[in-house]
Amino acid sequence: MGKREEQREVRRANKIRIVKFISRMGAVSKSEIASSLRLSMPTALQHVKELMEDGYLVENGEYGSTGGRKAKMLSLNETMAFAAGIDIEPNHIGFVLVNMRMEMIQRAKIRIPFSRDFAYYESMGKWLHAFLEQSGVDRKRVAGVGISVPGTVKREENRMVYSPVLQAENVSFNRFGEWIGYPCQVENGVCGEAYEELFGEEEEAVYLSLNDVAEGAVYRRGRDADGLGSQVRASWIGHMQVGNGGLLCYCGRRGCLNSLCSAKALSGENGKLDVFFQKVHRKEAGYKQRLEKYLDCLAVAVTNVRMAFGCRIVLGGAVGGYLGDFRKDLDRRVAEVDRMDSDTSFLQIGKCQADASACGAAMGMVERVFEEI
Repeated sequence: MGKREEQREVRRANKIRIVKFISRMGAVSKSEIASSLRLSMPTALQHVKELMEDGYLVENGEYGSTGGRKAKMLSLNETMAFAAGIDIEPNHIGFVLVNMRMEMIQRAKIRIPFSRDFAYYESMGKWLHAFLEQSGVDRKRVAGVGISVPGTVKREENRMVYSPVLQAENVSFNRFGEWIGYPCQVENGVCGEAYEELFGEEEEAVYLSLNDVAEGAVYRRGRDADGLGSQVRASWIGHMQVGNGGLLCYCGRRGCLNSLCSAKALSGENGKLDVFFQKVHRKEAGYKQRLEKYLDCLAVAVTNVRMAFGCRIVLGGAVGGYLGDFRKDLDRRVAEVDRMDSDTSFLQIGKCQADASACGAAMGMVERVFEEI
């Protein structure tokens, strides 16, 4: 590579860093770009000028006056690119649309039972195109489709390896991308959830997803980390032993996190969480005791994860959305389990946003746009 090509690559790399920095921060000034990325002011100004000319950045208001000229706020151009996210579940398909600023701007859910036959994928593709048509976005600006599945995946092969929830294995999504006409990337559902929850944060964390399946992901954040694949890793935390009894897990055991701390551990196989917590608040017989056992097991899991990883822990998923009312009870149990440290400030209850896994998968596709600068 000649000197001119090297200089071109350095400029390109710096522009990618700028766009990623603004993506994480939301809105910044030119001086913040220069100081945070350790660029000279003339270099930062030139890169920003080119990125604005290419449509990646826009001015989005002004900072308050500090006595001189007000600094312009720069943000990503929300209409520069979009990405769709698909959440495949046993009885439905969820669709979301995310813009360049990682904001979800549309969602929909279709009731279609999962199947491995051609008709299922054909139907999913038709519903996706109808969803995008209804959104009104320029279809040429749709960068791709992230597909969230409740199972283990091989990202480099775009393949779902195994899903006990869907009762399927070895499902490739390469042909699906060809059918719909957009690049596709399959993602583990809990990784998508974690990415949506923790995107832009600098501190490492373990994310515990407390849905019908309880599982975990590890979030690593580095200054130069590239996207969902390098920042979030699924783990086998869901099969960590935290007690005795409980539902039979697909790993063949009882007493693991998935057995004792999934949403089904509270609501039952066919129950609803909102009904369960309503009965807890009404103090109906048996429901408070079930919740107390759940919190005991969750406290053991949280303590074990904390000791193993030494970072903060974020509780999400369907159950996470209800835990705010019982935070003090959970903190007390964690402090009782962990005799080394009674400080529970490391524990955080997440936003628990609906369609988080599909959003995270879509956000991963938006980040691919940055690499094309």
